[in-house]
Amino acid sequence: MSVFKLAMHPASEGDALVLTWGTDPAKLHHALVDLGRTADYRIIKPYLSSTQTFELFCLTHIDADHIEGAVPLFKEAALPMKANNIWFNSRAQLAAATERRAVSERERMGAAQAEKVTAGIVASKWPWNAQFQSGVVSTQSPEAASPIDLEDGIKLTLLSPSDSKLASLLPTWDAELAKAHLRTTDPDEVEEALAAGREALSIGLDVEKLASEPFGIDTTRPNGASIVFIAEFDGRRILMAADSHPDLVEASIRALGYSETNRLRLDCLKVSHHGSKANTSPSLLKIIDCTRFAFSTDGTKHNHPNPQTIARILKNDPARQKTLIFNFHQPNTDQWNNNGDLKTKWNYDCVFPDHGAVGVEIDM
Repeated sequence: MSVFKLAMHPASEGDALVLTWGTDPAKLHHALVDLGRTADYRIIKPYLSSTQTFELFCLTHIDADHIEGAVPLFKEAALPMKANNIWFNSRAQLAAATERRAVSERERMGAAQAEKVTAGIVASKWPWNAQFQSGVVSTQSPEAASPIDLEDGIKLTLLSPSDSKLASLLPTWDAELAKAHLRTTDPDEVEEALAAGREALSIGLDVEKLASEPFGIDTTRPNGASIVFIAEFDGRRILMAADSHPDLVEASIRALGYSETNRLRLDCLKVSHHGSKANTSPSLLKIIDCTRFAFSTDGTKHNHPNPQTIARILKNDPARQKTLIFNFHQPNTDQWNNNGDLKTKWNYDCVFPDHGAVGVEIDM
């Protein structure tokens, strides 16, 4: 029997995800997607050492809650793991994406910056963006026109980023990196200081009201540059959405031939930006056929997942039974589990880590 599963390791407010697949349970393959923060890396390091080899290590974008843990990884005298492929768009790839755009579409480039993860990748000698002749992980790289094969039959269909999203990050690259060359601020922190940003636990769980709130799309450039893909193995699919912009992901899915009348069937959606209300649009939900939704966040910093996102998921498909999967017990997730009447009315259940377990695993 084949194996296909997603593990959401504890990653503070970020992501540290592992896809596992294979036709022989004794010879499974693994892909690591992001590595959380520094403290999260220390927790997951024994697992990395025991797994030893990953077919793919994908660093989706430069947000600190996704990439910071890679800095101590690459500082190790002896790397605790090996990656057969690594996907990461550094400043060099942003510049290459800019060069591929028409001159009239380009923005001025800032001063060149080195950054620690790039140096670590170079030192590791792991194959870097090797599936893309240009070296750029982009939907506009020719190789992205078809699914990309990894070991043992898994296929990855790239949905984000585009050249324009990558190029638009260049002018703000320096501003998005702190002293450790990591992005440490997020516009959500500004919103959090406002009363509207604290409404998650105060307005109650009125699904109709929450779902009907106007959708305001995320426009932050680092999130727009997220690497997003559909992983498909043995007829099962999961969409790994990172912190992506929903308009680009929706456009990529429609370009594959899917629509409101021909929806993309998914066995799981790893929800974008930890359930932020600005990253999963009603129009995106209408073109996917999915009943399992995974959220990776401990709720710190930004009060994710936002209740508006979960309400939109529930209202989009009220009749079928749905599963909300969380890798942390925290107020923003527990509130959806503590109301039996709400769960009955909207046909959903919640999954959390087992008692004493670290993180949660989802079998596709």
